[in-house]
Amino acid sequence: MKKITLLILFLIPIISFSQSNAETIQRYLNSKTAKLDVSNADVKDWIIESEGNSTTTNINNCYVLQRYQGIEVFRALSNFSIKEGQVINVGNRFVANLSQKVNATKPSLPILDALAKTYLKLEITATAPFKILEKTGQYKFKISNGLSIEEPVSANLVYHLTKENTLKLAWDFTINTPAHNHIWSIRIDALNGEILEKIDLNISCNFDSNKYYSSANTSLNMPAKATYKQLFSTAPVYAGGGSYNVIPFNYESPNHSGRKLISNPANASASPYGWHDIDGFAGAEFTVTRGNNVWAKDDFLGDNIVVGNGADGGAGLVFDFSYAGAGADASSYIDAATTNLFYMNNVMHDIWYQYGFNEASGNFQENNYLRGGKENDFVNADAQDGSMANPKSINNANFSTPIDGGKPRMQMFLWNYGPEIKPIIVNSPKNIAGSYVAKQNSFNPGRVDLHIVPNFIQSDLVLYLDSAGGTSDGCNAPSNGNAINGKIAVIRRGSCTFVVKVKAAQNAGALAVIIVNNADGAITMSGADASIVIPAISVTQAIGESLISQMQTQNVNVKLQVENSPFINSDGDFDNGIIAHEYGHGISTRLAGGRNNSSCLQNTDQMGEGWSDWFALMLQIKPGDVGTSKRGIGTFVSMQPTDGLGIRDYPYSTDKAINPMTYDNTNKYQYTDKDGKEQTEIHGTGSVWTTVLWDLTWAYISKYGYDDNKYTGIGGNNKLMRIVLDGIKLQPCSPTFVSARDAIIAADQAITGGKDYCVIWGVFAARGLGVNASAGDGNIGNDQVEDFTAPAAGPNCVLAVNDFESNKGISVYPNPSNGQVNLHIDQYVGKVTIQIIDINGRVVSKFKNEEFNNFKTIDLSRLQKGVYILKVNGNNLDFTEKIILN
Repeated sequence: MKKITLLILFLIPIISFSQSNAETIQRYLNSKTAKLDVSNADVKDWIIESEGNSTTTNINNCYVLQRYQGIEVFRALSNFSIKEGQVINVGNRFVANLSQKVNATKPSLPILDALAKTYLKLEITATAPFKILEKTGQYKFKISNGLSIEEPVSANLVYHLTKENTLKLAWDFTINTPAHNHIWSIRIDALNGEILEKIDLNISCNFDSNKYYSSANTSLNMPAKATYKQLFSTAPVYAGGGSYNVIPFNYESPNHSGRKLISNPANASASPYGWHDIDGFAGAEFTVTRGNNVWAKDDFLGDNIVVGNGADGGAGLVFDFSYAGAGADASSYIDAATTNLFYMNNVMHDIWYQYGFNEASGNFQENNYLRGGKENDFVNADAQDGSMANPKSINNANFSTPIDGGKPRMQMFLWNYGPEIKPIIVNSPKNIAGSYVAKQNSFNPGRVDLHIVPNFIQSDLVLYLDSAGGTSDGCNAPSNGNAINGKIAVIRRGSCTFVVKVKAAQNAGALAVIIVNNADGAITMSGADASIVIPAISVTQAIGESLISQMQTQNVNVKLQVENSPFINSDGDFDNGIIAHEYGHGISTRLAGGRNNSSCLQNTDQMGEGWSDWFALMLQIKPGDVGTSKRGIGTFVSMQPTDGLGIRDYPYSTDKAINPMTYDNTNKYQYTDKDGKEQTEIHGTGSVWTTVLWDLTWAYISKYGYDDNKYTGIGGNNKLMRIVLDGIKLQPCSPTFVSARDAIIAADQAITGGKDYCVIWGVFAARGLGVNASAGDGNIGNDQVEDFTAPAAGPNCVLAVNDFESNKGISVYPNPSNGQVNLHIDQYVGKVTIQIIDINGRVVSKFKNEEFNNFKTIDLSRLQKGVYILKVNGNNLDFTEKIILN
């Protein structure tokens, strides 16, 4: 079983602030190797791969990469959280006994030969020789890709930790495929060229998965109506420039709200020069949907070209374009789609900037305005990606995140999940008369829509009989062409393409075609043939074979028509929830393991999909909402009502009658892939994590109230947004549900001194992530053990809302304490009076008119063990806190 060490130490600062973080970490390692289960030799060679900060907590996160003889150990990335000169938290990923586990120190396979072997195994054909373009480190290289694409291959010599707990010397490559549908992160044995691991960095959310359901009996008491406080904080400051006709970010889709023309939405702190700037001076550099944070443009052919067209708002930056809806050809409203995609990417950038996804933490910007981090990594956001490709790209969305300084890419697709229609109206025989469900095709070109009432096509049905093979799959000329002429042809699904079948029936004179599936479920028919001029629809096997059975003994007469304008496709560029979900992958990937590592969310038990759903949900809360209502993800693109199930197994709700998932559900999302290997469906397991975070969201709102200011509000929703992002920074590389839970608890401790320790534990325990829950092996998908035990009540469990609710940001730590207590009050400078009062009401210690500048350490070591009240008074300051001395 994999052991995860999460050490939370809140100590009195004894080391000078001038001391470097590296020295602080080394001092810690020198004294804590036994607790980390490593030897001094194991931790003598390491580097700080990147550093970041945690919002307003004054915590520096240092991501330490272990090495052996200068060679990096892949994913042996431990994060050290340092506050006021002390290590307060360690997410330990050091590998023990390095010298006994390594198999070699020099590669037998030269780097270019290794890359050639890798291309062969990936079935990529290079059209030019490989060349080393740049040596970026002792063992790191940039290599030409041998293809006609922009991105070079990144290479590094590393040690790969195997399932057998050995370390194999390996070449680590990051390779973009010619079709831009994969970015392979691959480790190949540096001695023999065998593939050790292959991961796709292009996180695809096509949502095609088997569904598993379970139930749970443990209840979580949450409010059934809006009983929380509604808070109204000062509105955020906006930067000028730009008007955008879009779906407002706090509405999920066109089904949830009409579009509105929104002016000057850029946030002044996150985007100080507006959304169209890149040089850091007043005035826009672009009048199209391009700027410092994102370049949104069409990518009809799915080829990721860098010269795609963005919508142009002119000199006035007015992006007001028409959108005709799901019944119109998507290319006719590409400017509206690109505008919404541009707007939503910028909103995600600006909102989550407030909670710690900033330049120093690796956010996405062309110009970092001298605020740290690496530049030149705005988001490439592709609208209607692959919508004119052959084959057409549909029903998907994805996001790829290289390390800081590398441009991420978001690809949004069209969806063909149309609303249910019943266009087949059987007139006779009477025993099967009625309306039947069918699906329109997605041919492009070649789609011909059914007639709209009052128009129709009517005839007897004729089964297509192949001239060879004795089947009815329409893959060769019909033997009954005369019978098909002037009739509606029925064809079974078979070995040839749908357009071949339809064209064969059309050539025989058919008025229309009905394709019958050869397996359970509905068919999504795609293809391209501009010469097709008749309608073609598909039916399930059950409906189709029932019609064919009747046709054997009598004529079956049908009428084909639809009630309303035909559905063509929905466009993911208008689904703000899916855009937020995809952008969320970029946030979690950059924060987990630090901005210079993109490999910390590749283990089986990681929660990337779960965070992404939560990122989307947090922007959708509105005044008056309650946690017990149903929240589906992707109801627009799946053509469901706004309170529909969406594209997950359950809608999100704090009501367990609606969403009964607990930690044990993560064991039920395994399946066998085409190669016979067991895999875990990550959207399913991720939805369990979102379920827990959604419960936690409403627990915070219930306690602290809701603030509709998503940027700088002070409600429970805002507080948790900060804690969750800090938790991602604090957790170890390759996290599990258990280690991520612990990181959220650690973040609360760091920010508030543990004010919500019991609230957090109560929520996690209620969903099966209690004290005794076990994650098992983080790379095995079905060995998790749930537990509903909450820990013993801590000292803060009975406190009323106090300093964390205050916008002064007051915290007292450690609590309990051994005698030294730290008092931190953000932005407070002046005189204070501090009193310590025992349980009998006596003042046992008093510090009168003390000079205070944000922070003060109080020595209470002379007092006896017990419970006391800390009371602080000053100018507009009246604060009381219970403390425990051990």
